[in-house]
Amino acid sequence: MERADTHLEATLQELNDRVYALENGGDPSELMEAYVNRGSVLAMMEYRTSAMEDLESAAEIASSLGEDAVDAGTFVKIYTTLASLQFDQGGDPVEEYAVAAERVAELRDTSLHFDRRSIVRMCIAACENLIDSEHSEDCGPFLDRGLSAASGGDPWSENRRMDLQCLAAEAADSLNDPKECIRWYTEAVETGSRLIENGTLEDPESLVMALVMRAGAEADIGLEELGVTDLTVAVQILEGMLEMHGLPDKDPLISLHHDLAGALMKLGRVEEAEKHLIRAMEIGVGEYAGEVDIEVHGPDGSNFRSDMER
Repeated sequence: MERADTHLEATLQELNDRVYALENGGDPSELMEAYVNRGSVLAMMEYRTSAMEDLESAAEIASSLGEDAVDAGTFVKIYTTLASLQFDQGGDPVEEYAVAAERVAELRDTSLHFDRRSIVRMCIAACENLIDSEHSEDCGPFLDRGLSAASGGDPWSENRRMDLQCLAAEAADSLNDPKECIRWYTEAVETGSRLIENGTLEDPESLVMALVMRAGAEADIGLEELGVTDLTVAVQILEGMLEMHGLPDKDPLISLHHDLAGALMKLGRVEEAEKHLIRAMEIGVGEYAGEVDIEVHGPDGSNFRSDMER
């Protein structure tokens, strides 16, 4: 970390010298790029106010030059970095992202400030920030460009593709569009399933989450049987991880068994529900002290209750 900080400080000093030189009569396009570069370094060093000042200066120059005279990479870099800084400081980044969205489709591997992977990472961050800021409706351009850039077929691209598909589903869910939500989670599950079969899924729990979220969306529109199937697969994945000693925290698996038991009870499949409750208690032995008290309501209002002394 100290070596990285030293490198950033040295880079910042070089950029300071360049900005000062260009401010005294340099080419406006070069000054704009210098502001963008220095603002990006300042942002990495968490000097957010100074970073925003540089990027706002770059935006003013870009506006004076005209959109056609500014590389799409520079244009998008200015406004997505401003948006990210705004978000980090508790502000609403939607206006800055809206401006960036005007040209995000123009980004290419050869654009200034971007390559294919950084395009994907930027699009993921933009979608995350927009969703967290309750502007899911503005994710579209970033989802489209991110998915296009993540189409390389290599493991990194496919894992990022799954991330974007989950974000698209999350955006649809926040916009109360369950069918679109299910469609995107289905694509994410298909991508994740291919990756896990090939042994290249970076985070198996991301596939579990996609299955769980799809199950919830399915239950919301009356597709409880499909929801139970998804929860069952999610349980099987975590059970496999537990068996291979790859599940550091057992709580998600315990909770998932409970959720599956509840879903089965709603369908009147009491015996199956009981098996999952018992399994949850087996996994939990030694995890908690005292009495475990589990209560699940059946479709007729009856209770299935199990107590276990540890």
